[in-house]
Amino acid sequence: MKRIIYAIVVAGALAACSDPIQKDLINYYNNELPKVTPQEHEAMEAYAGVAGANYQNDSVMYYTLKDTVIPKYSEFYKTLESIKPETAEVQSMHKEYLEAAKDQLEAFKLIVEAIAKQDAEVIKVANGDFEKAKIALDEWKAEFEEIRKKHNVVMEGDSK
Repeated sequence: MKRIIYAIVVAGALAACSDPIQKDLINYYNNELPKVTPQEHEAMEAYAGVAGANYQNDSVMYYTLKDTVIPKYSEFYKTLESIKPETAEVQSMHKEYLEAAKDQLEAFKLIVEAIAKQDAEVIKVANGDFEKAKIALDEWKAEFEEIRKKHNVVMEGDSK
């Protein structure tokens, strides 16, 4: 998942006060998400170190997932669940992120199960969970973009 780029509000403080969604989105992005980003990053880096081109063998994958990735990602997910946006729009968007994280956590657990059982069918289910997570994350990003533009939240790097 992409790392956080902090939001910069172009509208003045008065505008933020008059638009509760804008205020909630800025708080969510600048104050709440940075609490979970390091946890997620640690888990995903550990996974990347044993997956894909970095795959060594089932044993390394199994113990890295079991001892590092799943505990760190579970901590991330628990913290993510504790975030409670105030407005319906930001709550809806946050729900997409929660769904993506839940699907990804389930996929990690299924990979451990598949390795333990040497079951290729379970790997297929895990891959399906990874795909669901990707779709949910894409929906989260799209919803974030829609809300931030609708409520005049300008990001670093946006053209002026």
